[in-house]
Amino acid sequence: MLSIAQRGSILAIALTAYVGEVAQQAAIAAGFNRHLAKPVEPAKLLATILNLLGKKL
Repeated sequence: MLSIAQRGSILAIALTAYVGEVAQQAAIAAGFNRHLAKPVEPAKLLATILNLLGKKL
């Protein structure tokens, strides 16, 4: 798990086969910024990356 200081400097997306609120909460609790369930649409992945970077598609 990342420390609080590290969470601010590393952006990470959990890309898992697990779907649902519990999986999403577990990923966020583990230090990920976002959670996406596979299979993920490329456009959704790109939009999520741009969102994390503060840009709009």
